Amino acid sequence: MQDASTTNKGLPMRERTGKKKTRLETWLKSATTPVFLVSASRRVLFFNAGCEQLTGWTADEIVGEMVEFASDADPRSIRELATALCPPPDSLAGKELDVPVYVPNKSGPPIGKLIRFIPVHEGGDRITSVLGIISPLPTPATSQPTSLALRYHAELSTLRWSLRQRFGLKTVIARSPAMRRVLEQVCIARGTTAPVHFVGPRGVGKEHLARAIHQEVEVQAGSFVPLDCRQSPFALLQTLKRLLHPEAEDGPVGALLPRTMFLTDVDTLPRDLQERLLTEYGTEGVSATRRMPLPRLMSSSTERLHDAVEDERLIPEFFFLLTTLTIEVPSLRERGDDLIPLAQAFLESQNRNADRQIGGFADSVWPQVREYAWPGNLDELAMVVQEARQNCTAPLIGASDLPLRFRAGLEAQSVGPPQRSLDEPPIPPLDEHLATIERDLIRRALIKAKRNKTLAAKLLGIPRPVLYRRMESLEIGDE
Repeated sequence: MQDASTTNKGLPMRERTGKKKTRLETWLKSATTPVFLVSASRRVLFFNAGCEQLTGWTADEIVGEMVEFASDADPRSIRELATALCPPPDSLAGKELDVPVYVPNKSGPPIGKLIRFIPVHEGGDRITSVLGIISPLPTPATSQPTSLALRYHAELSTLRWSLRQRFGLKTVIARSPAMRRVLEQVCIARGTTAPVHFVGPRGVGKEHLARAIHQEVEVQAGSFVPLDCRQSPFALLQTLKRLLHPEAEDGPVGALLPRTMFLTDVDTLPRDLQERLLTEYGTEGVSATRRMPLPRLMSSSTERLHDAVEDERLIPEFFFLLTTLTIEVPSLRERGDDLIPLAQAFLESQNRNADRQIGGFADSVWPQVREYAWPGNLDELAMVVQEARQNCTAPLIGASDLPLRFRAGLEAQSVGPPQRSLDEPPIPPLDEHLATIERDLIRRALIKAKRNKTLAAKLLGIPRPVLYRRMESLEIGDE
């Protein structure tokens, strides 16, 4: 009787198995069905001929690359391909999943596909790798439902691709009508070098939009320089000298030369510096004697600049210089359709270069996120997502991972105004109360100044034209 450890050809079973494995690997490499393998440490181990044909990249280019669960890679880059091949964290934890993705192509547009991620176990429950099989997207009627987390990841990838196609922007997330209008205005701004002014609440991303315009304009190299106008006048003056006349300095050359100057809270800029900028950017200032071009002027404020002009904080000519193009940036509460993709985008950006990948948010998180008022806008949303990610130990962020300050703010929203006792006088409307106080102060100042309006304005610490306007608004006569 032949030994059980040999085949009928007389070869050891181990050698026979090894040959079968070699033949299987050879067949998989040449198969036209796209198949790839990612290790548990998220490195590409295998990339067959079907994948090469689909994407245009070779196995030599992608094998060994780290994959990350994100959607913000540059188009047609090896990083974008690595992003598409990344298994969801649930798959790395042992769950088999079907995920719709846009598979990039090295020389063409991305292609919508379905990837089945199959965890590969070895030695019991230990997952050593995840097998990916790429197939055509099923029709909607036969497609299997996916989790909200995977759906929102896929929707974000689709949104990013459509925004790149339509607006050419890589870093802005916008689905709501209010932000789509902003993007149309940004596209106009990219086609010119005229000054641009952004107005909107704090934290809405005004500087981010300004940087997007700066980075997309195809002109000579140069840097983007934000300048906070709330600094001391002396510091502002020294900085403006360096930015407007870099040839007088020994420092910046080439790409370091300022190409865009972004004045934040420009309504607080001292009037003498406004006059200096008017001289520099006026017809007489931009002369043929300048050795270097002036940086493009962009600015931002939290209020409309008409009010600053009326209050004589802003010189009218400077107002007209700043507002050649004005873009109103909505608050996060006005961008309801953008809330989910923004939260997902913030999370995925933090997956970059991170050992631990988080796939999204549990279903229980979204009702709370939608209910919250987000007074800090995008800045607050980014911080909440970052803290929740740090608290999370599962593949998805759960409601218990949301930071304490978020939950406290949400609870404070739900608490109504304090109840007034029966003997407590009613609280008047704020505008009415402030008008009463202002009317009383102006009358007292006029009496003390013996109806001299110039002196009364000095006593009140306001310009005389403002006093005239307030007297007219509050119906204070000259008697």
